Amino acid sequence: MPSRYTRKKARRHKPSIPGRAFLLFAVTAILLKSGIAAKIEDTVRQSGTRFEAALMQMHEQPALLPIPGLADPNGTADQQSYESLPPNHVPPTPEVPQTKTIPVTIDGTTGSYDGSNAVYIKNETDYTIDIPTLLTSKDPVRLSGDQVQVLVMHTHGTESYTPTAQYNYTPSDTDRTTDCNYNVVRIGREITRILNEKGIKTIHSETLNDSPVYSGSYNRALEDITAYIKDNPSIKLVIDVHRDAMVSNNGTKYKTVASIDGQQTAQLMLVCGTDGGGLVHDSWQDNLSFQLKLQQRLNTQWPGLMRPLNLRAARFNQHVTAGSMLLEVGTTGNTMEEALSSARLFAEGLAELLLERN
Repeated sequence: MPSRYTRKKARRHKPSIPGRAFLLFAVTAILLKSGIAAKIEDTVRQSGTRFEAALMQMHEQPALLPIPGLADPNGTADQQSYESLPPNHVPPTPEVPQTKTIPVTIDGTTGSYDGSNAVYIKNETDYTIDIPTLLTSKDPVRLSGDQVQVLVMHTHGTESYTPTAQYNYTPSDTDRTTDCNYNVVRIGREITRILNEKGIKTIHSETLNDSPVYSGSYNRALEDITAYIKDNPSIKLVIDVHRDAMVSNNGTKYKTVASIDGQQTAQLMLVCGTDGGGLVHDSWQDNLSFQLKLQQRLNTQWPGLMRPLNLRAARFNQHVTAGSMLLEVGTTGNTMEEALSSARLFAEGLAELLLERN
């Protein structure tokens, strides 16, 4: 077994919110002062990856359970047609739902995170991770040739954000929509666009693997990834784009934010899978090594952009390539504008890192 990690006694971390949250958010400051915010990430985080991971570790083929409102895999259920209306007809503008959201910034400067400086890990496995060694060791993620290098896809493509005047939509289900102009597929389009502009040939799967049913999303996503790699064996990286969820029992949403060049931006989080759940995943150390280097690059260039990397026992289909990663772009409380802002920074930083390796 590689020396850069060892088994450790299982433990749970209790992440906390850093003391230097945005001064302009008075509510956030109160939470920090009271100590309540230190428990937010663990007590309200309801990420779909956790639910799906539990099912995967039991069988990897969970029973299909229908989700009301997600019955249209083509996304037409959320799109109203005005073709039969007069040319001068102006459709009414729907009111933007008013949702209570609280902005927070989550980094590793306080709490029980492993790491230091720009690199921190929220370790939910029974492995002890040697971060300095992983940051300096060589990983196999390298671009080569002029064929497709990157696949952007979505296990939970219907995940969406808090509506705004510009990005207002009617949800198909709670914080979800099959309209790809308003869910994380829109984020994937932006990442794909920038990577291609930087000269990294990238393709994007807009398949909604969580529609019309949520359970089994990772199994369908694996079929999606496998099909693309079969047609494009040159693919080196697979980026599974999600958004996280932090919602309290009373419906209050927490959005993770960073101030980048004076602009409020959604925080990002990498989720790295392992073989800790018993599934074969021989390349997880290489995945982790690359993701830690990417984390270091992004947080150094744009301090606060990245939340601590989340290391998990489930593998999340990251066994397919040594460059696989799961990217959480903001939470349900964030807006599409904030998510697009951070997605652009992610794509720019990733492109720089990859091109330096040629």
